[in-house]
Amino acid sequence: MRFTVLGRSPAIPNPGEACAGYLVQGGSTRVMVDIGPGTVAQLLRLCNPTELDAIVISHMHTDHFLDLVTLRYSFPWKDEINPKLRVFLPPGATAQMEHVAMGAGIPDYFARSFAFIEHDGAAALEIGDLRLEPTPTVHFVPTWGFRVTARASSGDGARTIAYSADSSPTPNLDVLAERADLFICEAALRKVTDDAPPPERRGHLVPSEAGEVAQRGRVGRMVLTHLPVNSDGGQWAVSEAATTYEGPVELAESLRAWEV
Repeated sequence: MRFTVLGRSPAIPNPGEACAGYLVQGGSTRVMVDIGPGTVAQLLRLCNPTELDAIVISHMHTDHFLDLVTLRYSFPWKDEINPKLRVFLPPGATAQMEHVAMGAGIPDYFARSFAFIEHDGAAALEIGDLRLEPTPTVHFVPTWGFRVTARASSGDGARTIAYSADSSPTPNLDVLAERADLFICEAALRKVTDDAPPPERRGHLVPSEAGEVAQRGRVGRMVLTHLPVNSDGGQWAVSEAATTYEGPVELAESLRAWEV
């Protein structure tokens, strides 16, 4: 499998960068996981949108789904050559997308090109050569991370990519990360202040907490994402995560790819 970063920014984007969005390739299958603002412009540097097999949205915050509007302009209307693109949404999210379509002034704005499918939060998504298993995280709205495997190599010894999406500290992250070869983990908080909400209500992790999850899960390597980057290029986050995780820690960067 190949995992490519299209955007690594939190809701307030880093200058010149896109928000959350990633391209996962396995066999002949291409799936975009999250599609935050700015990610379609990055996607177009890699492939034509018609080459996508599906999009999977982790949760309904705009920094994770809003570039569906942009993609709709880039994606052709359904015809005999270009069937509708499947977009897997969290449970109950279709109605929210209908409101977005009304804001565009065209009631069937998305329906012309996309087929919205709500996953149930439990069953694996079988998309071509890829299998995505959802795990609920703890965020401000219902959110799911995903374990991704190539179906041809499923079973013992299968290579696994784990994606945290957005999350407060929760035991579910341990389930998600367990023995993953590549763990893509958010680290949106620079620090936790004395007046911060309790961990389960913070909505995000600091890098040291991401490292703790990776260490407990015995993951092969960890990539920090969804984080603010300062003048040192984000090395502050790598250094902090390395205090709790003994394995390799890397930083998500636009268009950087990892092979698994």
